Amino acid sequence: MDQTANNAQSSTLNAQSATFGDWLNKLKAEGKTDQEIGQLLAGMSKLSALSVYSSIMSSLTEEDMKEVEAIADEEMAKQKMEELFKLRTGMTVDELVQKGQEGFVKGYLKAE
Repeated sequence: MDQTANNAQSSTLNAQSATFGDWLNKLKAEGKTDQEIGQLLAGMSKLSALSVYSSIMSSLTEEDMKEVEAIADEEMAKQKMEELFKLRTGMTVDELVQKGQEGFVKGYLKAE
């Protein structure tokens, strides 16, 4: 990866971390306990998983699913599903999760 790409990736990671950090700071400023923050993080994880599942199911064709189901190895089937998802949507599962979490955090930060 060239230096420009490294700088862009680093800037993106810093911006995401700052947004996530801002969210945590706001929660703490609101008096949320570590346990409550943990519960919110667990909820965000569940929401991300649900979003991924529904996005994959709505993006893949019946033929795609038959192809995935024909793979006996669970890890290889998961990889195939992720490949097909990227082919159909133009984004990776990780990018989908990241966008969803960023949207949640930004929405929370804007809410007063």
